[in-house]
Amino acid sequence: MDRLQQLLAWYLGLKAPAPGEGTQWRMDWRMPAPSWLIAILTAAAVVYVTWIYRRDGESLNLRQRLTLCALRILVLAVILAMLTELSLTVERTGLPSIAVMIDTSASMSLQDQYPPGTRAAQQANAISQIPGRDSHRLALTQDVLTRHDGQFLRELQKHHQVHMYRFSETAAPLNAGNLDESQAASTVEVPVEATASDTPATDPNVPRQRRVSTFVAALEEVQSLRADGEQTRPAPAVKKVLADLRGTPPAALILFTDGVASVSEVDKLSTIADSVRRKGVQLHIVGMGSDEASKDILIYDTLVDEVAFVGDPMSFSAKVKSFGYAGKKLVLQLRKEGDDAVLASQEIKPLPDGQPLKVELAYTSSTAGEYDLILEVVPESDETNKSNNAEMRHVSVREEKIRVLLVDGVPRYEFRYLKQLFERDKSTELSTLLQDADLEYSQEDRTALEHFPVKKEDLAKFDVIVIGDIAPGVLGPAVMENIRDFVREKGGSVVFIAGPQSNPVAMNGTPLESLLPFEPANVKVPAADAQSFDSFHPVLTLDGKKGNSLFRLGDGESDSLSIWNGLPSLNWFVEIPKVKPGVRVFAEHPLKSGANGRLPIIMLQQVGAGKVLYHATDESWRWRFRRGDAVYGRYWIQAVRYLSRGRLIGKDRTADLSVDQLVYQRGQPVTLRVRFVDEKFLPTDASGVTVMVERKGEGRSPVKLTRMREAPTMFEGQMTRLADGNYHAWISQPAFNEAPPSTDFRIEAPLRELQRRGMDKTDMQLAARQSNGRFYSLEDVDRLPEEIPLGTPIPLQTDNPIPLWNRWEFLSLFATLLTSEWMLRKRWRLV
Repeated sequence: MDRLQQLLAWYLGLKAPAPGEGTQWRMDWRMPAPSWLIAILTAAAVVYVTWIYRRDGESLNLRQRLTLCALRILVLAVILAMLTELSLTVERTGLPSIAVMIDTSASMSLQDQYPPGTRAAQQANAISQIPGRDSHRLALTQDVLTRHDGQFLRELQKHHQVHMYRFSETAAPLNAGNLDESQAASTVEVPVEATASDTPATDPNVPRQRRVSTFVAALEEVQSLRADGEQTRPAPAVKKVLADLRGTPPAALILFTDGVASVSEVDKLSTIADSVRRKGVQLHIVGMGSDEASKDILIYDTLVDEVAFVGDPMSFSAKVKSFGYAGKKLVLQLRKEGDDAVLASQEIKPLPDGQPLKVELAYTSSTAGEYDLILEVVPESDETNKSNNAEMRHVSVREEKIRVLLVDGVPRYEFRYLKQLFERDKSTELSTLLQDADLEYSQEDRTALEHFPVKKEDLAKFDVIVIGDIAPGVLGPAVMENIRDFVREKGGSVVFIAGPQSNPVAMNGTPLESLLPFEPANVKVPAADAQSFDSFHPVLTLDGKKGNSLFRLGDGESDSLSIWNGLPSLNWFVEIPKVKPGVRVFAEHPLKSGANGRLPIIMLQQVGAGKVLYHATDESWRWRFRRGDAVYGRYWIQAVRYLSRGRLIGKDRTADLSVDQLVYQRGQPVTLRVRFVDEKFLPTDASGVTVMVERKGEGRSPVKLTRMREAPTMFEGQMTRLADGNYHAWISQPAFNEAPPSTDFRIEAPLRELQRRGMDKTDMQLAARQSNGRFYSLEDVDRLPEEIPLGTPIPLQTDNPIPLWNRWEFLSLFATLLTSEWMLRKRWRLV
């Protein structure tokens, strides 16, 4: 409303428009005759007045004649206004609307490489300097909309009512709704977390409120958006917004997006641009991202044993995804935190974009200690996000002795060579028990025991028990139950070495049966003196080659496999047709098969907190042929070290924290479990365990875990609707004397959403052009508010007409015009 209109409104006593409203003035009159007749009469009157003054004013100059003509015509116009009852009608209008649509699909979480010196590069660099923030596409969008106290949105507000939407698969309005001037002046209540300064009477479980302006609430909501949409469908999202605003069509739609349609080509913006233009709506599109696909390397799912021994190879395994580096040679390396010295490295070639490549890297430490080791892919110079190239794992390298109990019925070759090996090895402390030994044996041999440990406390002193071909009856039911509990509850490990007499057939129906990775009633045991004419060489399975360190017989995987394939063949073995579910088979017969495929020779089973390794043959001693303990010794030392790690970890911890998987797809619930190794530390409260979960660069979220009915020492809880990223979780309650147990997991977006990583600039430019709109980049986005069409005001209300024809001002005007004409005629000497 201009100054003159404001002055007239004040004079006439009109109600001022509310914030965000405008007014349109219209003059109305009643026609006493058809409009065409009024027009003819008016024209005739003008012609007549002009003719009269031309005839009578021959003595006057042109300016004087025109002045008198104008006064007479104005008098006639005032008379006409009175006859037609001229009135003023004021129509109150709302601001024309526009919609701002923010793309929150997963592709907006990508970071891009911008040319140095450009405004986009400077903006991305400024955002990355803020602790806890990444310069991804959505972050750049949020910065444009919220910087300088929301100046961009305030400029749009001056002439438009702004509707705020987010979209991925479809569009949804933000909670702040529309940002017209009336809402900018109002306030709303939003939740706020309790602070330490609250009085004790404040209940922390009741969310408190604070009052902020709607505009500020909208800025906060924009800043809190996350790029977590599983699909991007721009065209259906635009249709949804137009349907929501069908009563008051917007003048324009402003889209902040990378333009990528991840579901179908028909979802592109260009497919709907003509339809939008026909509705009188323009598309003004801000392209977020770079023309070139963002390049990235991601390493995740890094696994390594938490405890290792000096001289024991540590096998790091991980998965590597890359975008833009398929087939290129990259360097995978291992180093200590804070130290650039490379401990081990190898070249890798990533698979096509988005496909995971499993990698392995081995390292042997020569010194004991606690180490934070970083497995990383050396960043490339053109990589957009270099923060996800590495993962750190803590490894405890120890020199302490492993206590091994070696038990057998008779002094077989396997028993003799294992006894000699463990006696010489400085990392093991050996005790032996031989069923058929003489009475003096326990006194003559320093490793020999007089009897098998009867008490649980005595058995718990060992880390690994190697059980050969011993009759279960010699042990007794109580001792066998202790062995079972030693594995299940205490985290100990047992190695069973098959024999022709008792192991495994005599264990059927005993407490030891539950430890075996198969049903002993179904096995076939050849006689002790049976000579096989079909010698065989066990074949390593994929799990045997890559899934453990037992068969790391050389410096690398290929070297180890070469050594394994060169070992002597075996003759005798127990035929096990079927293994229990969950059993990991490391080596199998090359030819003979059973219900599960090839017959297993070496296998592993997790039983409760401990492990059971089963050898279906007692002829591993043959590996000593021409090699001595070079291979035989390395295998068995690595085996007892591998089996004892869980036991050693249990000694240092009172509880373990785990997740049901390391990588989740977005939307999957994350299950957290806590197992208490020592029951003395069990919380009495059924909900007495709290796990803190933290996403990189963001706040922490507590999760309450409840006791599992079927397992009193375990607590379980779930988290849902987590955003993409890497998470670190640890037990915050109860407290621990040592570092709290922790674990890591990752939430990933669907692969399809991230397959195309560059913005679709061509389609966005086409859509903007077809709709008579414009395409913008981060370089010129600040010009957008000035170039948005003003649009058509929205009628809201029409006030009662104000009669003007009978006002005293009109009568005064009529009299003033007549008087002025009469006085001028007298002055200029007209009759």
